[in-house]
Amino acid sequence: MNAIVWYMPLYLLALLLFLMLRNRAYKVCPWFFAYVAFGNAADLARYFALNHPRPYFATYWITEAGYCLLGILAMYEVFRIVLRSLARIWWARNIFPALLIAGISLSLVRAHTLPPRVGGLLFYILIGEVAVRFVQVFIFLGVGTLVALFGLRWRRYSIGIAAGFGFYATVALLVTIKFSDLGPRFRPLFNLTSVAAYSLATLIWIWFFRMPEEKEPQPTPEQAASTPDGPNRYPDRLKRVRQPWVYRIVLESRRWMR
Repeated sequence: MNAIVWYMPLYLLALLLFLMLRNRAYKVCPWFFAYVAFGNAADLARYFALNHPRPYFATYWITEAGYCLLGILAMYEVFRIVLRSLARIWWARNIFPALLIAGISLSLVRAHTLPPRVGGLLFYILIGEVAVRFVQVFIFLGVGTLVALFGLRWRRYSIGIAAGFGFYATVALLVTIKFSDLGPRFRPLFNLTSVAAYSLATLIWIWFFRMPEEKEPQPTPEQAASTPDGPNRYPDRLKRVRQPWVYRIVLESRRWMR
């Protein structure tokens, strides 16, 4: 029973990889596909090195660094897909760098307040991991806001990726802070909570990737003729925004771009 619980993420990631291959999701979100494929390989490597302390220690932290790198690339991919319709607005291009700087800053502040009990390269890996968690939470909140304001289709791969990462990152940050407060006696519950949260995040991804992604409706020839570059599609989405002040802000941004 314990083995099933602790290795549940490995089973679920294998199923997720199969679904992504079957639905050719790697064409839509290649970086997230790389993350899932890497996750399968990393978990297998950790499993085979489990009974060897030194190899397992090295394998764990090397794969953890890989998770951080691919996790941030996958979230950048989500950001790029979701904000594709707003790419012509100047401030939209600055959102991801601003979130990245905010995540790194919060991670450094936390490290200064509660210094990790590791040194050398591991210290920087932990800093990067916490920074990635902050960025994932920020992007999840931002994507949820955009879906609510602009009426974006929520059954999209990018929305599911953001939801899974956002849920796991939120739980990971909370349990990490709690572990820092309580110390080693909280480690068993910390490990169990992390495994459960990542399993639930993977179930979210499985639910979104269980079938091919819905395609965006193509414009009619009349619409294409009237909007050769596609800029007039912004008002159509903005008209669905209930808050008039949001509509005015975005239209004002477009006016200053001209």
